[in-house]
Amino acid sequence: MKRLMLYTATALGTLLVLYILWQFRLVLLLFVLSLFVAAAIRPLVGRLTALGIPKTGAQILLYAVGVGSVLLVFLLVGDRLLMELNILANRAVIEYESIYHRWEAGANWQQTAVSYLSPPPLTSGDEAELEAMLPTVVLITRNIATALGSLLLLLALSVYWSADQYRFERLWLSVLPPKRRAYARDGWRAIEHAVGSYLRSQTVQSILAAFFLGLGAFAMRMDFPILLALLGALAALVPLFGSLVMALLAFGLGYLESLNLGLGAALYTLVLFLALEFLVEPRLWPRKRRSFLFTILLIIPLVETFGVWGLLVAPPLAAALEVLIGQAYQVYVQPAGTAVQLDEIETRYQQIVIKANQAEYGDLAPELQNLTKRFATLLANSRKIKLN
Repeated sequence: MKRLMLYTATALGTLLVLYILWQFRLVLLLFVLSLFVAAAIRPLVGRLTALGIPKTGAQILLYAVGVGSVLLVFLLVGDRLLMELNILANRAVIEYESIYHRWEAGANWQQTAVSYLSPPPLTSGDEAELEAMLPTVVLITRNIATALGSLLLLLALSVYWSADQYRFERLWLSVLPPKRRAYARDGWRAIEHAVGSYLRSQTVQSILAAFFLGLGAFAMRMDFPILLALLGALAALVPLFGSLVMALLAFGLGYLESLNLGLGAALYTLVLFLALEFLVEPRLWPRKRRSFLFTILLIIPLVETFGVWGLLVAPPLAAALEVLIGQAYQVYVQPAGTAVQLDEIETRYQQIVIKANQAEYGDLAPELQNLTKRFATLLANSRKIKLN
C-alpha cells in the first residue's frame, strides 16, 4: 500500500512539475536562450581577460558592442529598409491583382486555383478598408513590442549567467552526490562548449550572409538589397530550411522585376548558403557527427509551441542534448573503481579552481598559475585514458 502511494505521489508530482513548466514555457525558453548566449560569449570574455581587461569590463564591452552594432546598422539602413518595404508592398499588391484577374479568365486549372484565393485588396483606400486593416496593424505592433521586451530580458539574464557562472555551477552541483559532481560538471561544460561554438558559427554565417547577399543584390541592381540582406541574416540562423526558404524569397523579390533576375537571385543565394554550410561552418564548429533527424524532431514541436523562437532554439538545444546523451553513455560504460578515484581528485581540483576564481586568477603568482594549468592537463589526459 505504501509503495502504491509512493508511485502515485511521484506520478502526480511529475505531472504537476510538467504543468508548471508548461504554464511558464516562455520564461523557460528565455532562460534556456540566455544560457546559450552566455555560453557563446564566454570564450571571448576569456580572451579579453587574458589581455588585461577586467572580467566585468570585458562582459560589458562585448554586450555593448553586440547591441550597439545592431542598433547602428538599423540607424544607417532604417530609412532605406522602410522605403523598400513600402515599394515591395505596392508591387506585391499590383502583381497579385494582375495574376488574380488574369487567372479568372484563364484555363480551368487557373480558375480552380483562383477560387481558393482571396480577392485582391481594394485600392480606393476607403474608411471601411482602413478599419479592417487596423486590428492587423495593432497586432503587428504588439508582437514587435513583445519581441523587443523578450530580447531585453534575454540580454539581462545572459549578463547574469555570464557574471555568476561559477556560483551557478556550485549551486546545482551541490544537489548531486559527490561522486557524480565531476562528471556532471564536465558534461555541463561540454554542453556549453558545443552550444557556444554553434552559436558563434551561426552568428558569423549570419553576418557573412547579410554582407554577400546585400553586395550581390547591389551588383544585380535589385530594388531590395537591404531587405534581402536582412532576410538572409535571419535565414542563416536556421539550419536545414534556411537556405531553401531564402532561395525562394530571393526568387520572389527578383521576380517582381523580371523572371531572369529572380532565377539569378535564387541561384546566387543557394550557392552562397551552401558555401557557408560546407566551407565556413566546419571551420567554426568542427563536429564529427551531427544528427539532422534529431534536430528536425525537436524543431517540429518547438515551432508548434513557440513559433519563430522555437525554430531558433531547436538547433542549439539538439546540440546540447547530443552532448548530454554522449556524456551519460560514457558515465554508464566506464569502470566504477577508476571513477571513484578520479572523482576525488577532480573534486579537489574544483576546490582549487573556485578559490582561484575568488582571488581573481590574474592576481595569482605565475608558479601557481602554471601548476593549475598542468594539473588540468593531467586530469584531461587521465579522463582520455580512462575512457579508452
